[in-house]
Parts: sequence; structure tokens; C-alpha cells
Amino acid sequence: MVRLPTYAGCSLTLTIAVIYHAFSSRKQFYPAMVYLSTSKISLVLLLNMGLVVMCVLWQMIKRLFLGTLREAEVERLNEQSRREIMEILFAITIFRQDFSVSFLAMVTTLLLIKALHWLAQKRVEYIETTPTVPMLSHVRIVSFMGFLLLLDSLFLYSSVKFLIQTRQASVSLFFSFEYMILATTTVSIFVKYIFYVSDMLMEGQWERKAVYTFYLELIRDLLHLSMYLCFFLVIFMNYGVPLHLIRELYETFRNFRIRVADYVRYRKITSNMNDRFPDATPEELNASDSTCIICREEMTTAKKLICGHLFHVHCLRSWLERQHTCPTCRALVVPPEGGASTAGGQHGPRPDTHQSGDQSQYYMSSDPI
Repeated sequence: MVRLPTYAGCSLTLTIAVIYHAFSSRKQFYPAMVYLSTSKISLVLLLNMGLVVMCVLWQMIKRLFLGTLREAEVERLNEQSRREIMEILFAITIFRQDFSVSFLAMVTTLLLIKALHWLAQKRVEYIETTPTVPMLSHVRIVSFMGFLLLLDSLFLYSSVKFLIQTRQASVSLFFSFEYMILATTTVSIFVKYIFYVSDMLMEGQWERKAVYTFYLELIRDLLHLSMYLCFFLVIFMNYGVPLHLIRELYETFRNFRIRVADYVRYRKITSNMNDRFPDATPEELNASDSTCIICREEMTTAKKLICGHLFHVHCLRSWLERQHTCPTCRALVVPPEGGASTAGGQHGPRPDTHQSGDQSQYYMSSDPI
């Protein structure tokens, strides 16, 4: 596979050659510029050089704020890129009357900025699950999120300003919507990072962290769902059915519905925790490991689930924000209303789209941007 420095060097050489040919054969500036703007070969080479410049800038930004990417980040980048390119191709078919060189450049810029957002989200997730993180990493990720929010705001302002000036539907609708989604996502990631830092300063004893994280993601999904619905209706009225939005609209609605269902279930379970889950006796604490599997701390008092496992009451409350099965055996915390068995092992663990690989990191989620 050709590396970027080699490709950039070849592209620069060809671009210099075509510019030299234009000025040497036309002798004057204006005829040379006309030649460069009308010759198909010249246009392809110049557009290619513009793409190379944007990729080089992207690599410099990545190196400055993130350094070397981890394997999980590279996988996320590849998966999201393939999916996003397909959606962009669908979007181009809707705005085909606005297709131009500037539109192509704006789409490429949007893709590169989206890629930076994917990496920022993945890096914050990595920091949250790493016991010790150097101070430089914190400074870089905070600076990175501030930089991304600045980019989102500038492009959003430019798109909205163009819409106000023209007062007609155009491709700026598409870019306004995309950068609005990116801006709200960046703010969500930053607030989630603040929650993590606050919990770290409290030495992991912030009991309400999972609750606030849950509400943050619920509000974010509600905002995204509202934006997708508004954009869908606007595009439908002006251009027709936006095929590239159908999947995103469905996924956003599904995530929001799952979060609402989780919230209702959580409120139902925790409304009477003291009555629903009995306190563990000293004998039961001594007979068990007496270590809470959620926080890995010793238990002096604990709540007992119907499966017999013991946990801190605040840890159990936070765990129920995301999961409704026992952290140890995956038995259902509350038996089904139909009177079926309470053991998750007999029916298999209930699927959970937000389940993390590490039980102790129950507050993590990996929703796409």
C-alpha cells in the first residue's frame, strides 16, 4: 500500500510539472490560469493535490493531539469510514444539482473532521478505562476537544450564514445539520470527560456519576433524534426522500427508545430498593468474599439480590443504570412479570446493546457519532 509521504511527493511533482507547463506554454498569467482551469488533466492533478494537502493537515492534527493511534482506534476509523462514505454517496445524489468542485471539497473536509471526532470519542473511552493517565494526555485531549468544537462552530456558522443570505434550500442545509450533530456530540464527549475527571478527583467515590452520565446520554440522544427528524422533514419537502438519513434516523430512534426503556425500568427497580433487596446479614458477609465485584472494595454493609450475590447499595444502584442482570451470574435482578424463572442462565442473558466487556466499567457506552 502506498504511504502518504510517497503519494504526496508524487502528487507534488506532477502538480509542479503541470503548472510549469501551463506558464511556459502560455507565457502570461491569465492564459495560463485559463488553461489550468479548463484542462481536464490539470484539474484532476490540482484536485488531487488539494486532497493531499487536506490529508497531510489531518495527519498533523492527529499527531499533535493524539500521537500514535491504538489498534482499536484504527479499527473504529476504518469501520466508520466505510459506512460514512456510503452515506455521503447517497447524500450527493440528493444534492446533485449543487455538485461542484467546492461541494466536493466541503464533503471531503466534513469526512476528515468526522474522522477526528471518532478518534476523540475513542480516546476518551480509553482514558476512562486506564488506571493511570499522564497529565500530558489530559491536556492533549482537552485541547483536542476544544479544537474540534471550534471547527464545528465555524463551519456551522458559515453554513447557517449562507442559508440566511440566500433564503433558499441548498446543500448548506446538509452541512448545517452535520456540523450541528458534530457540535452536540463534542459537547457530550467533553461533559462525559468532566464527569470522569470529577470522579477521579474524588478517588472513584462519586456515587452519582453513572446517574449523570445516563441523563447526559439520554439528553444527547433526544437532541439528535429531534435534529434528524427536522432535517428529514426539511429535505423531504425540498428534495424528496433522503435515503442517507433513514439508517441514522432509525438507529437514533432505537437508541433513544432503549434509553427510555432502561430509565423506566431503572426507576421501577430502584423506587423501593430497600424493600425489594434485603440487607445482607453479618454471617452472609463473612461467608461470601465480602468484596463488591462492581467497585472492587470491601463491603461492611450490602444488599442481597434474589440470586444470593451481595453488592454495595450505591454500586448496585449505579449498575442498574445500564444493566438489569446480576453482575456476577447474569441472573435477572427482578423476575419477569410472567412468573418465569429469575435465573438468567436458564434463558440466557438478556441482550443489552450497551453492555461493556469489563463488568467494572458499567458506565461506558460506545454509540457511533
